[in-house]
Parts: sequence; structure tokens; C-alpha cells
Amino acid sequence: MLTEIILSNQEWNVIRDFIYRSTGLYFSDDKKGYIQKRLKIAMDNLGIADFWEYLKRIERDKNAFNKLLELITTNETYFFRDLPQLDMFSKDVLPELLNRKADKGDFRLKIWSAGCSTGEEPYTIAIILKERLEYFDDWDIEILGTDISERVLKLAQEAVYMPRSLKDVPEYLKLKYFEYIPAEKMYKLKDEIKKLVTFRYLNLYDESKMRLMRNYDVIFCRNVLIYFDEESRKKVVEYFYDALNPGGYIFLGHSESILRITKAFEIVYFDNNIAFRKPIN
Repeated sequence: MLTEIILSNQEWNVIRDFIYRSTGLYFSDDKKGYIQKRLKIAMDNLGIADFWEYLKRIERDKNAFNKLLELITTNETYFFRDLPQLDMFSKDVLPELLNRKADKGDFRLKIWSAGCSTGEEPYTIAIILKERLEYFDDWDIEILGTDISERVLKLAQEAVYMPRSLKDVPEYLKLKYFEYIPAEKMYKLKDEIKKLVTFRYLNLYDESKMRLMRNYDVIFCRNVLIYFDEESRKKVVEYFYDALNPGGYIFLGHSESILRITKAFEIVYFDNNIAFRKPIN
């Protein structure tokens, strides 16, 4: 076991650049101490004491690299996170989108939660759709959750949560869509909602895989792009733009203004809100 890791400038630049080239995630120099601590855990877990040996390992072993990514990224989330934004999606964006699609005889709805972590966001979207759509069964609905961490995707598929993950869930929705497990003091999402969401591993910086993402009506990518630098952030948002149908919407975190990244999206004004949409034509 290593007591600690002190990276030389060369080692720091090498590991930081490798992470960046592989994922688009960028860590500035002030994150060096943070990365060193996480790197120690990752190397200890593999029983590797030499930095260069560890680097060779993660270059050839996808699983080992994913373990490092899980250590250096934050996966904390909860149901109905950022309720004002979800209210806008539910009360403003969704009716506009559905009415426009129905008028064209298009009853397919595709929603993508990018960086979905342990699944709270896509499951929240599924609950909102179940509550808001009067003729739910008339729609062909696809909700996809993707993440770069296979560990959190496994947890998302299990759909069992600590009480703190449900802290913002209204009581009537908690009773309707969750089953409390007293022995474990956990909540299990009911199959009615669970079956509406599909989960898949996806690196947002993988051009070949991102080019396959198409025909989405809404993309949620909230509090994910904070890990990217300006160049990689712009690249990922371009992929999102291409993945959206004309008239499709994108939701980012509040600290991630789309206007600072691209001018490609149009602003749509609702009563007390604004949303960002790919131009219809």
C-alpha cells in the first residue's frame, strides 16, 4: 500500500492529458492534490506502486480506467433535482413539444439523460411523463440514460435508493411509484416506471458512438459539462445538436449556459421561463 502519491510535473501532465484525450474531462492544476488522492486509491486497489506501470495498465485495460473515472468524478444526484427547471420541462416544454409532434401525426418521443449517474434523473423524467401525459399509452416513448461509469449504471438498473435520494419527491408520488423496504431502509422503484428507462455505457467524447445518437426530442445533460474545458465542451454540445430532432430541446445545469458554448440553439420564451431549442427549420 502506498502512503501517498506525489506526482512530478511530468507525471501530472501525462495522466491529466491521458484522461482528457480519452474522455474530454479536464482537470486544472489546482485539482492536482485531489487527483493524487484518488490515484492512490486506484493504484492500491490494483496493488500497483509504480505510476508508469499503472499508466500502462489503464491504457490497455478499459475496466481499470473506468475505476479511476469513478473515483475522480462526482455521482451524487437525487430525484426531482432542480425542480424549477423540471417544472418548465413539464408545464411549458412538454406540452409545446407534444402538441407540435401530434399535429404532424408523430407520436414518438425520445429523451436522453446524458451523465445519468445512478438513474434518478431519467426515472424522474419517466415519472413526469407518466403524470403529465393524458394519453400515455398512445405514445411510443424511449428514455435513455447514459454514463461513463459502469458501476453507477448497474445501480441505476437495480433502482433501489437511500431515503436522501427521495428528499424532494412529493409524498403522493413516493407512495405511488416507490416501495419502501423496512429491513434495508431503502426505497425500490416500481416496475411501472423502471421499465420505461434503458441504460447504456457511453463516453460523451467518443465521436464514433456519439455520431450514432440521433432523433432525440429532449436531451438532459445537467452538471456534467463542468468537468470539460471550453474546447471539449463545445465538441460535446455539437454532438448533442446533431442528436436532436429539429425543434428538440436541451437542458444543461444552471452554471452551464448554452449561450457561452454555442449560438446554434434558439431561445424559446414561455411565461416566466426560457428554454433552448434546435431551430425547427
